[in-house]
Amino acid sequence: MMRSVLVRSGVFAVLLAVMGIQVAAQSAVETPAPTPAAGVGAPIVPSRLDVVKSLESQFPMPEQPYTPIPPARPGMGVPSVLGLLVGAGAFVGTASLCGKQEITGAGPYGSFVNGTYVAPGAVLPVAANGGCTAGSAAGAALATTFLVRTVRLSGYKKDVAQYEKDQQMYPVQKAAFDRAVAQRQQSIDSAATVVIAEAERKVREYREAELARLAAAAPRGGPAPEPAYVPSILPPKTGLVNPDAVAVVIGNKSYARGEVPPVDYAVRDAEAMRQFLVQTFGFREENIIFERNASYSTMQRIFGSERDFKGQLYNYMDPAKPSDVFVFYSGHGAPDPGSGTAYLVPSDADPQSIGLTGFPVKQIYNNLAQLPASSITVVMDACFSGLTDRGSLLRGISPLTLRVENPVLATANSVVLTASRSTEVSGWYDQEQHGLFTYTFLDQIKKTFANGVPDSVPSAKALADQVTPEVVRMSRRIRQREQTPQLFGAGVDTPLPFIKKP
Repeated sequence: MMRSVLVRSGVFAVLLAVMGIQVAAQSAVETPAPTPAAGVGAPIVPSRLDVVKSLESQFPMPEQPYTPIPPARPGMGVPSVLGLLVGAGAFVGTASLCGKQEITGAGPYGSFVNGTYVAPGAVLPVAANGGCTAGSAAGAALATTFLVRTVRLSGYKKDVAQYEKDQQMYPVQKAAFDRAVAQRQQSIDSAATVVIAEAERKVREYREAELARLAAAAPRGGPAPEPAYVPSILPPKTGLVNPDAVAVVIGNKSYARGEVPPVDYAVRDAEAMRQFLVQTFGFREENIIFERNASYSTMQRIFGSERDFKGQLYNYMDPAKPSDVFVFYSGHGAPDPGSGTAYLVPSDADPQSIGLTGFPVKQIYNNLAQLPASSITVVMDACFSGLTDRGSLLRGISPLTLRVENPVLATANSVVLTASRSTEVSGWYDQEQHGLFTYTFLDQIKKTFANGVPDSVPSAKALADQVTPEVVRMSRRIRQREQTPQLFGAGVDTPLPFIKKP
């Protein structure tokens, strides 16, 4: 019986799988693509995890067989108790049969009974025979115990026979269940692939139409505007609120000098990070300093100079309410060949004169340390080897021989997380159109906060322990090279300080 149910369940699951794939594909094909209009109604590519979760309800789980449980051999407890109860009743009930009676003296002069004189009209109680009464009670108790024991053993033997049958059938039932589960998962994966492929097609069409629209609207001979941001990873909404937090988010994609290759996904990295700061961590939009293709003067305006740390970031803060500060940068980094000092590469920098035109990372750290901040978090998707996916930024230099300084904030509650070691290249994740490090970092944030804020807020080290091996694995797979994110700072082991629970 169980086997037939499982077989029918497996067939039903397969039919549902085929129907689900057809429905998903049909709904995906029939949904009209949105009209490009500067990012309004832009399609998105949902994560595979979200698609799989949404499809699971369409593919019910097959009925799982129960593991046979051996029957317990009946003990003597119940028969013994019942025997004692029946024996006690027999002891009371058989007293009259064993001689218990009352004798009244007869005749005008009384009478003798068993040598005892009984006066006229007097009553003489005669006790029952003790041996007879005890024997009757014991016999009833033993008979009851034996009968109950026999009945229970008979039921136990039937249970054992059924258990042996179930035990023989269970491997067959379990194998059928496992096949049905595997078929269900395969069906869900196939349907998810169809849905995601269709979503990616819509995004590609949208981007092509958007680029064409922007190219047509661009002035003749000038660069086309940046296309509207179409996210490939969606931030989870947690309900967190951090009204005093301040952030700087910079994406340097395009550079003025032709020999500097663009960082294709830097602006997309910055856009994604801004969305996560607002929707996941509760930063206010107006408290985020957002810059595309920041020049040297823009960076100095934001972070201050070597002589004056009070830049725009400082002015966004309230000294009476120490703020959480979050800084994100995606773009080129470069080393000074002479000193090994690390620099961010502004959009107007000359890599051959990086010591004069680059923005020192150490200056950023020094100025951040002087802010009235309750915590400082810095995340950089940049490498400082001087290498890029399209060659070297520095002519006549072997970047792999350099040892770049990694200044570390010494203030409390400070964290610095960078995309790679100083001699490595920070690669791209073309499939998701993001920096590999940025995408992996945001994806881990999404997984951590997918169901709201966890009871135990993770530390930067806990996040890095998840992000680092995934970046290493993916970089080897898609770029055939090493990329190892680095974590520094005095606050790496404390819960993320910018997470403010309600």
